[in-house]
Amino acid sequence: MPSLGSIDEQSLAGALATGTHGSSLAHGLLSEAVVGLRLTRADGRTVDCAADDDDDGGELFRGALLSLGALGVVVALELRVVPAFRLRWHQTVDADRRLFAAWPRRLWSQAEFVRVWWFPYTRRAVVWRADKVADDDDDDDDDDDPPPGWCDRPLGFHLYRNLLLLAHWLPRLLPWIEWFVCGMQYGFGDGAATSATQPSARALLMNCLYAQTVNEWAVPLHRGPEALRRLGAWLARLPPGHPDYVEHGIPFSADGLWVHAPVEVRVAAPARPARPRPLLDPTVDDGPTLYLNATLYRPYGRDPPCRDRYYAAFEWLMRDLGGRPHWAKNFTAGREDLDAMYGPRLARFRRLRHALDPDGLFLGPWHREHLMPDEPPLPLEEVQTDCCPAPGGGLRVFGCVPGCDADDEDP
Repeated sequence: MPSLGSIDEQSLAGALATGTHGSSLAHGLLSEAVVGLRLTRADGRTVDCAADDDDDGGELFRGALLSLGALGVVVALELRVVPAFRLRWHQTVDADRRLFAAWPRRLWSQAEFVRVWWFPYTRRAVVWRADKVADDDDDDDDDDDPPPGWCDRPLGFHLYRNLLLLAHWLPRLLPWIEWFVCGMQYGFGDGAATSATQPSARALLMNCLYAQTVNEWAVPLHRGPEALRRLGAWLARLPPGHPDYVEHGIPFSADGLWVHAPVEVRVAAPARPARPRPLLDPTVDDGPTLYLNATLYRPYGRDPPCRDRYYAAFEWLMRDLGGRPHWAKNFTAGREDLDAMYGPRLARFRRLRHALDPDGLFLGPWHREHLMPDEPPLPLEEVQTDCCPAPGGGLRVFGCVPGCDADDEDP
């Protein structure tokens, strides 16, 4: 595929259904590669739709490109693919002031693929950039994997996880943990660099280490430095007069709050006029998109104590910057928020969903909370009946379909 997200252990239909993206100003959502698809509806009928369809077929295609599982089951895809390619990548860690200085110039256009990891307490940033290796480049005939990073080795992997666990009770350790782990993984000195040549399917993926809670939003690319400076000033509780101080405006206190690092920073190209745009595409309407991902690890299945307040502040800031949440991540924006963010496009999606599945076979509690009107459930809609902590962390959710009688012996 021309681009990939950070992981590939997922179904292609599932990745498309939630708006998965990579990090490149040359590529948008993964759904850009879809030429046509086949969808099985709630009534059992299977229909085809394609990028060049008009009227109803075109509307179905735009809805199915990012369906959130609410329209039916995608059973076949036709994709626009490219010949297998390798990437030569370079990675550098430096002070974040250099990141901000390069932002309006060539930071995101210096290579086909660029991504950043930002460390708020140490004010450092890792910039990763990659370009395709030309077929006739004799200097890069062989793959050249980098040596395993500190976190990729057993000692670093387990030590980091246990430091995060310790921070569950002693969260004030997190700035020190950030300094230590960032230094061990990327280098303690500014300018430390790594490079390698790898197949694209290996170079574009990343080691996510442990279970995570992630909250990612799409904002205009040009507002990135403002977003990170405001978030950094709030997290570090910087006083006026500090060299990195900016007025953050976040209406929550950061006193006693300590968070995990890094914040993942990625980009996506604007929707292309020649290709159908998904109805629920979260990217910016009139320019390139910046994705900011506030990652919190869950060592041994434990949610960090900072989660609720951190994410409340992060989402407030993202809304203030005109952002929209990534559909696959852990956001709290509800139905009214999303109505304001998507307007007529969300209304069109609802009409399409009702036409395909009027009884709600593919609807569940998440859809009702975020997408559907506040009204009684549909006959075949799943509703949540209970929720409790699950063994090993997370939640166990119970549901039922009120329109189906569980005691009915008729199959």
